[in-house]
Amino acid sequence: MSSSVIEQVRQTWRQLISGPDYPPRPATAPPDRRRTIGRWLAFALFLLLSAVAAYDLHEISHLPGPLGPVLGFVSVAPAALAYLRPLRAWQISFLLLFPGMVLYPYGVPWSPFQLLALLSVLATLALRAELRVSATAGAVTALPVLVFTGSDVMYVLVGLIALVIAVADQVRRRRASQHALASQTVVTQQEQQRRAVLEERARIAREMHDVVAHHMSMIAVQAETAPYRLSGMTAPTHDEFTAIAGAARAALADMRRLLGVLRSETERAQRSPQPGLADVAEMVDSARRAGLDVDLRADPRLATHAVAEPVGLAAYRIVQEALTNAGRHAPGAKVQVELQTTVARLVVRVSNGPGRLAADRDRSTGGHGLVGMRERAELLGGTFTAGPDDRSGFVVTAWLPYRPTG
Repeated sequence: MSSSVIEQVRQTWRQLISGPDYPPRPATAPPDRRRTIGRWLAFALFLLLSAVAAYDLHEISHLPGPLGPVLGFVSVAPAALAYLRPLRAWQISFLLLFPGMVLYPYGVPWSPFQLLALLSVLATLALRAELRVSATAGAVTALPVLVFTGSDVMYVLVGLIALVIAVADQVRRRRASQHALASQTVVTQQEQQRRAVLEERARIAREMHDVVAHHMSMIAVQAETAPYRLSGMTAPTHDEFTAIAGAARAALADMRRLLGVLRSETERAQRSPQPGLADVAEMVDSARRAGLDVDLRADPRLATHAVAEPVGLAAYRIVQEALTNAGRHAPGAKVQVELQTTVARLVVRVSNGPGRLAADRDRSTGGHGLVGMRERAELLGGTFTAGPDDRSGFVVTAWLPYRPTG
């Protein structure tokens, strides 16, 4: 016998004697009516078996007082423990075989009810444990059967033990196969859903590239070549076309970054450098060149303390969307951008006056831009408000968590 086989036998014996037990499997589905009825029937059957075993031992052994019924009940009690702790239940059942040799005077020193409880414990153990553990338990159980029973009954009991363990082990293997198949089915469905999402993202990326990117490129090219195609252009007009070209190029860069995210399975494109608070001043300058009257007031401490990247990106996008809304809904109005810090908050505030268009509607619930700004703020644990002020203007305010990183 090789050393590996000996070591495996030792491990099996340790598992059988003092190893961890096998808890019941967690329920994968909510309890239904049939399962509940089955448990109550099993409990009622156990009570009936206990009562009959107690009466049987009391009548045969003639023990004084209640000792006979108590021992009869104890002889079948491991059957109730087997569901929770099958290994411990088998150990108790095996030890209870030895008192029967003294209490029962006839050839088989155990009552049929105790043997039935023992077989149920072995079946439960075989349903939970590996075959090497349940087979070893069956072999150990068969030893007192071979020693203390007659030849007429010995083969029947040993055959029943082997049959119960073999059938229960096959049921265990089938359950394990079904569980593995169900798990693989779930994994396959998740993979199919993921691939469907990736295909949809790729389709959206193609449509955005074909429909939007071409027109943005044409705008940028026309704005950049306008000074060479149009004669007599004044300096303000030249600056206006330059601002249009810069805005178009910036929009194309953002679109390429978005297309990279849509086309990437691992979303590595999100790791590319993202704009932050340091880029707000440049964005405000671009807005001025585009014709907005923008004033930026930033807390000096923001120049020396680096803000966490998600917070800086959220602040940048909120200011960007607010400036876009101000230019669209209130052209000609003065826009005030404020970046202030408190002990634990970064306050982003963008306000504008009424402008040349009538500010007669409440934009706090219109469009998707305000919804996106609110989601960015709340995703970081901040708050967001937007609505008209008392000067017929509009104010956007976001309070973001302020955690300086340097």
